[in-house]
Amino acid sequence: MKKKLFSSLFITLLVVSSLNFFVLKAASITNLTITPTSQNQLTLTNVTATFLPNTPITTGSILTVTYDVGFTGGATLTNTDISVTGTNIISKVCSGFSVGLFTCTLTTSASVTTLVTIVIGGANKLTTPILADNYPFSVTVNIGGLGTTFDSGAGLAYISSNSVKENEVEVSAYVPPTVSLEIFTTGTNTKLTDPNTCGLGVLSLTQVNTCTYDVGVGTNNATGATVKVTSDGKLRQGATNFTDTSGTITAATEAYGIYISSNGTIFTPAGLYGTSYQPVPQTIPIFATSASTSDSLVIANHFTVTHAAAMSIATQVGSYKHKLTYTAFTN
Repeated sequence: MKKKLFSSLFITLLVVSSLNFFVLKAASITNLTITPTSQNQLTLTNVTATFLPNTPITTGSILTVTYDVGFTGGATLTNTDISVTGTNIISKVCSGFSVGLFTCTLTTSASVTTLVTIVIGGANKLTTPILADNYPFSVTVNIGGLGTTFDSGAGLAYISSNSVKENEVEVSAYVPPTVSLEIFTTGTNTKLTDPNTCGLGVLSLTQVNTCTYDVGVGTNNATGATVKVTSDGKLRQGATNFTDTSGTITAATEAYGIYISSNGTIFTPAGLYGTSYQPVPQTIPIFATSASTSDSLVIANHFTVTHAAAMSIATQVGSYKHKLTYTAFTN
């Protein structure tokens, strides 16, 4: 009974040992890229495959290259049509050419651990598939040709149709025009506090009173923007209107007007608004225009508006006011 048990254990150990002897080791080669010289359909082309070994490649290692049968002409390839290069690779012998398959046995001077390059194509070449698509190539390395360690990997050859590739994604977006308008303290990018005010102060017969502010317009529109202005009526108190002027304003003569006293680098005053004082419009005329993008926070992009008033001996006593409204839109 003991002899039979011992014999059974011995046979079992032999079987287990035999199984362990034939266990295959496998790993993935990395960074396998497949690059046809031409990505056009039905075109003779070289195909380059590059990869990094996972296990050091030793002499006698066998490379097996397989590829999609959409690539034709593989059966007519020869050893001289294949190049295998890399550090420590001395030579190769390639054979077994058939549709979608060939092998190469390597001779090396030392272990190969860096980039390996395989070029398929010489006097004879592959012809790219008839259809635009993504086509798989694979490389398997039988390390040392011993059949115990195999490293392998796969990559894609991308064949295009009218420059449109199957592996491409076109991303599109549309940026709409924007425009903004702010009133700033003169010569700064500090916004006036709502309600924005421009105080001319207490008038006298001996001087012309002024007040100023900046108008800043921002737009991403390449052809710029247009600014318009209007008021809720003349500078007035009750039913009494201050006298508007066109031109200059002098002390002791009742007159009121506005003009763009500084253009900045972007906007151009419309009409006479950039040359002399003009009446504040009651309709909505164009006040200034630009022909490019602008940033409302860049001081140099602002234009400065000056209001001026002078009283005469006959100007009626009172507090005069009116409101201006600026609007902007893209050109």
